[in-house]
Amino acid sequence: MPSALAGRMLGMEKTMIRRINDLADPSCFNLGLGELQFPTPKAILDHVRENLDSWRLGYSPNEGFPELRKLIAEQSGESVSPEQVCVTVGAEEALLDVLMVLVEPGDEVLIPDPGFPAYASLVRLAGGGPKPYPLCPGDDFAFRAERVMGLITDKTKAVIINSPNNPTGSVHSPKELLALAGRLNSLPLTVISDEVYRDIVFGEPAASVAGLAERCVTVNSLSKSHSMAGWRIGWCVAPPDIAKAVRTFHQLAVMCVPSLSQYAAIHALRGFADEEKRSNLEELRKRRDFAMACVDRYTGLPYVAPAGAFYLFVDVSGRLARFDNSLDAALKLLAAEKVVTIPGSAFGRVGEGCLRLSFAPAPDILEEGIKRIGRFFRG
Repeated sequence: MPSALAGRMLGMEKTMIRRINDLADPSCFNLGLGELQFPTPKAILDHVRENLDSWRLGYSPNEGFPELRKLIAEQSGESVSPEQVCVTVGAEEALLDVLMVLVEPGDEVLIPDPGFPAYASLVRLAGGGPKPYPLCPGDDFAFRAERVMGLITDKTKAVIINSPNNPTGSVHSPKELLALAGRLNSLPLTVISDEVYRDIVFGEPAASVAGLAERCVTVNSLSKSHSMAGWRIGWCVAPPDIAKAVRTFHQLAVMCVPSLSQYAAIHALRGFADEEKRSNLEELRKRRDFAMACVDRYTGLPYVAPAGAFYLFVDVSGRLARFDNSLDAALKLLAAEKVVTIPGSAFGRVGEGCLRLSFAPAPDILEEGIKRIGRFFRG
């Protein structure tokens, strides 16, 4: 019998990240999830408990509470108005909303390779074709504007950038972002800047293309910066015409973000959790350094030290002779050593030959997991 599914869903499936994590049981050493292990900051939880009985928890305005949008606008730049902000159910909904209002069949969207696996699926869901641009391992996965510009055609509708990058942890240089914006401002294209890891950097603050590119949409959330993944708070900031269309699509798709989550977000963006946020970042820095030391000690595998986010993208290409590819290695590692990692191929063709390890877990989990990785590849 022919499938009743719409053509847009043919070939769609969970990302490889989710499929591999679905195979894991609670006893595994999970270095695969892209989620911080810190609890939501106590200041936010206490505020919610203290005010829960007095808050009205009905529908909010579709685009989010005015106070929340004002805070987001203020933190996005002097020229941004609250009318340019739409609060969404996480950053991924914001990405979908933006792509759905921009992309038509036949359009192409440039996406990073390696990059977040959902980018390609969301572009296809919107009717477009994802077109990868490389972040080359020989160049420490650095973003180069000329590699993007060389792929632009009359079919290109948008360019997605992600800094700090998932899975490599690379941070785009201000020079390259300025070069990109300078070239794109003369073209009828939109830059979509995924900035969910922007607050998780271990050196200089991450630069943003916002304010440089005339047609720029920024996407962000509190999932990574404030350990609030389950609260499902994201947003996009867009030029007025795009913002208006996004609000309409968002209203039709989800109505609004839960009011309780928005109240918590207001408290977070007012800065009441900043002390815990700084403490968590310092702990992440320690875990990054510890994870790198463990990889050096137990595996000898090469990697590029991440400047942001919370992943090590470890090069296992020299150890794959007895495996079909990085996916085969990751699955056999899980079966043999009960360690969850994500194969580099999940993030694109350039990622093949690598494994992504999250250093968000506690140090004892990190050390034992990495020990087992070393044992596995020596076997």
